[in-house]
Amino acid sequence: MIDVQAIARHYGGKVCNGNALIPTPGHSSRDRGTAIKASALAPDGCLVACFNGTKADALAVKSMLRADGLLDVFAHARELTAAERRSIRQAELARKRERLVADNTARKHLADLWASASRADPAHPYLVSKGLEPFGVRQSGRNLLVPMVDAGFRLWNVQRIHPDGFKLFGKDARTAGLFWPHGIHLLDGRPSAGPLVIGEGFATMAAIYSATGLGVAAALSARNLEPVARAMRKLFPARELIVAADDDCHLSENLGLSAARKAAGAVGGLVATPRPETRSADSGADFADIPRGEVAARIATARGVEKC
Repeated sequence: MIDVQAIARHYGGKVCNGNALIPTPGHSSRDRGTAIKASALAPDGCLVACFNGTKADALAVKSMLRADGLLDVFAHARELTAAERRSIRQAELARKRERLVADNTARKHLADLWASASRADPAHPYLVSKGLEPFGVRQSGRNLLVPMVDAGFRLWNVQRIHPDGFKLFGKDARTAGLFWPHGIHLLDGRPSAGPLVIGEGFATMAAIYSATGLGVAAALSARNLEPVARAMRKLFPARELIVAADDDCHLSENLGLSAARKAAGAVGGLVATPRPETRSADSGADFADIPRGEVAARIATARGVEKC
């Protein structure tokens, strides 16, 4: 049987109602969206639910547990009985109901926070450091607030950005499939002209909007790019979609570029990079890190359009 206390300690999580709540791989260390529970009903003695991920993420968590010696590598699967499958489904439904209650509670709190926030100060240190105007965001105290909405444009979460750039999602709030939109629609509700650009962070996408005037959607994490791209494709079946990649060449795995390619491939979109992929570099970059004059040129290059 697994040790939920040891799992929580190892991954910086906590134990609640017999579950080890840990960050889903690829998400914020404070976003404890994965629940791990010991269960005699599971063939390997472990049930995993990723509230902000998919079944593939849950399987990846099990692989991670095995690799870290927290789940028996030799536990072999057997065919579940009908009673066991029924019990597991009931447990999953119960967790989904609990998660829905938590999501709605967090949503109400964050909606109140957003409603009571003031206009963002153009002199906010983070905006100044990125050379951005305060469009599409608000401010509460010293923190910028970035609204996160679903495909129906309903607010579910708010990302706080501290003056030093530290970012934090709302506690116990949903993140999967949510995005920050700007310029996607005109004031009369019609889609804006031109392609739609999807990328990771608020600053990245705000920089692209400032340079091009194109509609943008910030997924706010690399692993959220594909869900957001799929949501945009459903909303705009015929619109040209461009995924603006963060270039994480300084990491052992260029997660930003690989996630962008995967997202673009899923929706028949294009990939734009902040610098030519043939140019070697020692550090990573995103579109907020390069001169604004180069941003439009890189987007145009992705589209195969010559930029004068």
